[in-house]
Amino acid sequence: MTEEHRYELESNWVREKIVTIEIGGKSTFEVATPPDFWPESPRELISPEDLFLASAVSCYGVSLSGVSKRFHAEFTTFSITAEGTLAKREFGWEFDKISMFAKIVVPTEKDRKRMEKAAQRAHAYCLVTNSMKCTVHLETEIVIG
Repeated sequence: MTEEHRYELESNWVREKIVTIEIGGKSTFEVATPPDFWPESPRELISPEDLFLASAVSCYGVSLSGVSKRFHAEFTTFSITAEGTLAKREFGWEFDKISMFAKIVVPTEKDRKRMEKAAQRAHAYCLVTNSMKCTVHLETEIVIG
């Protein structure tokens, strides 16, 4: 028997170029076309492009947290920054590349060596970035602190 996981949500129209996202039991939020495509866009609203980039970053973050345990690599904290670039293609705009930079603080040299492997493994196994059509590049800095 094949294991299957399902995720569901609902989206409803609010007004021009704005919808809601409702995920069962979680806070509903509004999503709008970004200001670079719609200058009248409410700047405080998240865009689908923001969510796409956030999906890649958050998946890597939770994967790193889990994989580091399997590698017995302790960390004190980590932060991840990212930039996504769009390119105009045959059927319109699409993400061309996502560049992520993870700064990981570890307590010892032993953890630094283990974290190097854990950080790359988390990137390799991140199901969201593995599902993306664009290139997802990861650079890491692992410091003892």
